[in-house]
Amino acid sequence: MNDGFLGVLRLTLVVLQNIGFAALVGALLCDRWLLRSASHWQADVGKRLMLAARLACLASLLFSTAAFWIHCALMSESTLAEAGPAVYMMLRETGYGHAWFAAGLLGFGALVLLSLPPTTRARRMPVAWLCIAGVALARSNTGHSVDAGFFSLRVWADWIHLLSISVWVGLVIATSYVVAPRLVSAEETDRENGASFIQTLSDTATVSLVVLFATGAYNGWRSIGSPAGFIASAYGQILLLKLGLVLLAAALGGHNRFFAMPQLLASLHGGSLRQVALALKRFSRVLHLESIVLVTVLIAAAVLGSSPLPGTA
Repeated sequence: MNDGFLGVLRLTLVVLQNIGFAALVGALLCDRWLLRSASHWQADVGKRLMLAARLACLASLLFSTAAFWIHCALMSESTLAEAGPAVYMMLRETGYGHAWFAAGLLGFGALVLLSLPPTTRARRMPVAWLCIAGVALARSNTGHSVDAGFFSLRVWADWIHLLSISVWVGLVIATSYVVAPRLVSAEETDRENGASFIQTLSDTATVSLVVLFATGAYNGWRSIGSPAGFIASAYGQILLLKLGLVLLAAALGGHNRFFAMPQLLASLHGGSLRQVALALKRFSRVLHLESIVLVTVLIAAAVLGSSPLPGTA
């Protein structure tokens, strides 16, 4: 194996880690919203969402650990088998290692809390959410924003940016692959819950998009330097590509919100089973496409995190 392959492997693992973290956030939010109206259908979907959350949390931890190990191997120019001392040194002596360890510890804490019996849900979920928010904050202290200092304004902006993109991507993934496929089988008494869920999904995604653009604009402004140098740099070009992908995903979400969602809500509020199935099919088709585009956004974000800022290469 050579550094080029290891670099690509590390980048792939970071992307998978980001997808896992987003899926964790989205599954937990979806489960919380469906709890507003308890039923057998809600309980079944809730079990699937919690299983997805636990698997996503575990996967994110494993991918993060593997990516960190490869990072240490690359930094020390050693093989994977010989990277142990470099890992120990990174954990003990560097801010990057401290932040990564904090993220791993908090992520493991969230996994333990999510694995406890359902009877403890009311007590454990607020703590689990604090752990998840802590994971995001620790990760923000390992990227470019930490150049301004630990817990600086840039780090907090990056933290909000990371949470907002995770909410958007996670909600689309969880809804597209867990909730929506089972919404058509919901009893008529559960359709009001489904309609409320779809409305909340759309509203939350819209807010996340606004926050994403605001924090992204701030982070981009702090990273630009000269406009000409920014556009000519690999970092600037990837950032523009990411912006284009976000706009495409936003357009798909807007199509669902203004065209497909009204029909779906109307069918859920009193339409026949056939009307619900047709409306849900139109809505889900765009939602699936949006999830694919958002995964490419996460890929672009991972590449940005591994690319030097303009003027620093």
